[in-house]
Amino acid sequence: MTARPGSRRIRRLSLPLLTSALVASLTLSIAPAHAADCAGADLLPAVASVPTAKAATLCLLNDERATRGLAPLSTEPTLEATAQDYSLAMVQQRFFAHVSPGGQTITQRLAGYVAPARSWVTGENLAWGQGTLAAPAAIVRGWMASPSHRDNILNGQFNEIGIGIAGGTPSGGLPALGATYTTHFGARSTSTGSTTRATAASSLSPSPAAKTTKRLSAKQKRQISKRCHRVAKRTKASKKTRKARYTRCVRTQTRAAKR
Repeated sequence: MTARPGSRRIRRLSLPLLTSALVASLTLSIAPAHAADCAGADLLPAVASVPTAKAATLCLLNDERATRGLAPLSTEPTLEATAQDYSLAMVQQRFFAHVSPGGQTITQRLAGYVAPARSWVTGENLAWGQGTLAAPAAIVRGWMASPSHRDNILNGQFNEIGIGIAGGTPSGGLPALGATYTTHFGARSTSTGSTTRATAASSLSPSPAAKTTKRLSAKQKRQISKRCHRVAKRTKASKKTRKARYTRCVRTQTRAAKR
């Protein structure tokens, strides 16, 4: 998929959805976000906990806005709930798009948020990653490297946000090793006489075509093996199932470590 250009102006009609894909290795070559200032930013959500990962993601996004002189975003309950529900739906139903398999659009998802308003602007960023690319810092770096995602993050009209993070990926990755992100941005006004309406959206996922020839050290291989043994034994299952789970884990973590 490629990024489609979109206007940052607020229009009376909804803006077209913006979709883009970014090669996974590119996210590692971008100057790092301010991860050191945001607790849990470099950890997988399954390791740091989802609430910590959400807080780290918001911290990173607000750091990006602060460096451009923009006001911080504050968490809004309705946006938070819709974002979390959509991340879970993408993992459970194995899809990755701004329109669900049932046909639900971002406008329909955020109907409850905009219902009380006379004017509003909303936006949606999506992303998923595995291994180190599932950490908040890597996700935010990827978004900031993509013009359409960056436009949503740095849109000065937005003042509220909801962040949803679900363990696992639309491709079927293990919850312990991957995560799927949704961010719902918004701003509302109840002022009379205003008729502004706008919606924009962008999605980001690792490219399956990304390749690498980097070799892992014996120590790295041992560490991956130990982690994957723990993952395989986490729940009760047959020996065959545990072996398959271990094999998938090693394959996924090895690919992530080589990037």
